[in-house]
Amino acid sequence: MEKTEKKSLKKGDLLQLKITNLDTKGRAYGFFDENKIYVNINAAENQVVEGIFVKRRRKYELIHCKIIDFAGRQNVIYDDIARQNGGCNYQYYTYDEQLEIKAGHIKKELDRIIKYDYIFEEPVRSVKPDKYRNKMEFSFGNATKGGPIILGLHKQNSFHDIVEVDGLKLMDDNFNKIYVFCNEFCKKTGFDFYHRLDHIGFFRNLVIRKAEFTKQILVNIVTTTQISEIEKEKFQKEFKEGLLALNLDDDFKIIGILHTFNDNFSDMVISESETILYGERDLTEEIFGLKFKISPYSFFQTNSQTVEKLYGKVLTYLEEIENIKIDEATIFDLFSGTGTIGQIVSKKSKQVYGIELVPEAVEKANENAKLNNIQNAHFIAGDVFAKLDEFDNNGIKPDILILDPPRAGVGEKTITKLVKYNTKNIIYVSCNPKTLMTDLIKFGEFGYRLVRCSVVDMFPVTPHIEVVGLLYKSDFKRIY
Repeated sequence: MEKTEKKSLKKGDLLQLKITNLDTKGRAYGFFDENKIYVNINAAENQVVEGIFVKRRRKYELIHCKIIDFAGRQNVIYDDIARQNGGCNYQYYTYDEQLEIKAGHIKKELDRIIKYDYIFEEPVRSVKPDKYRNKMEFSFGNATKGGPIILGLHKQNSFHDIVEVDGLKLMDDNFNKIYVFCNEFCKKTGFDFYHRLDHIGFFRNLVIRKAEFTKQILVNIVTTTQISEIEKEKFQKEFKEGLLALNLDDDFKIIGILHTFNDNFSDMVISESETILYGERDLTEEIFGLKFKISPYSFFQTNSQTVEKLYGKVLTYLEEIENIKIDEATIFDLFSGTGTIGQIVSKKSKQVYGIELVPEAVEKANENAKLNNIQNAHFIAGDVFAKLDEFDNNGIKPDILILDPPRAGVGEKTITKLVKYNTKNIIYVSCNPKTLMTDLIKFGEFGYRLVRCSVVDMFPVTPHIEVVGLLYKSDFKRIY
């Protein structure tokens, strides 16, 4: 765009903005004169967005946006060039561009806090840039206030508005068939969706999960209890029959259909009670030759084919540790989830202890260990900070720490306790670069250096990325 004379921007101005880049959160922005302005839709470098200018507390923004020049770019998630949904910030970038930008953001943030040499490895690519998700969580709502019920994902930068996502290329053809059926079936029931403000309505969520390597699919419909018993029985019968009549591809089978009831005011998928309409409640997936039972609500990485690359990087870093014999080592697997990492590294180590906050995940972790005939891995439920005291009281100390925290990170209080073990080596698996940087600074105050790290792209098209780092404790402090 040609440079124009500077003028003051006013709320309500119609503005055309050429996109410069995406920030670390995947938000597209451009510059008008010297003003940095964000747009509230997905857009890419050199595209031109038109929208209404507003001033937020800490930033300028365009709302009611549309792309008026796509700059020759393709939409990688839909056949329709203009079609969008929330979370897919990189939908107008090629996969190579996505990986370069996301890895560049991580390197920039690391270089900002680290003032010594470390190894930043080549990014690990997703096995597939599309159709990679083994879990999709949809919401019921409407496209605009007062509109008819639909099933889909949230509109970009909208808490209330839903967009339909048939044909979305993040999910495979089987997921698409199930989604389309459920969307149309639920519309025809005449039941309304759950309205957050007045807490009235029936439909809340649909969750589809699959086990990539065992060809299993689980469908979980989440509703309130706000219908009669007769209506519920009719709905459950027809819903089950319709799903089982679908012709799925690639030998996949629906092995379980679940009806979860949730009258909680929270928007989270919560099970207050549930009915198994068909088959099994759990999926069974295989990774590194191990079997893992996955409950409807347990965390499990959403990219099955790339997860072996992620955990393979953990194994690689474990094998690079030189100051200890791994087969004689005790490893703490903290924030252990369903015990995936702990069981994988148990093959190499003497003993693994895992701590996880979610009791159901811990139950599955121990069940999986038994299923895989692993006798040197044990998992307990509770807060990591509190449960470490129990290990101390029983004289259990780690030789190596593996940390895989949620997006909130490890946190200063827990780090302060962990460093008292004086372990030389820590492997950190992060799903949130922001909290990773905060935690690295805190570990640095106690003499831990980042030796090497790698980004692993588990989530193409989204701004999210995993980072695996190997930390080593040096003999001096405050190295950041």
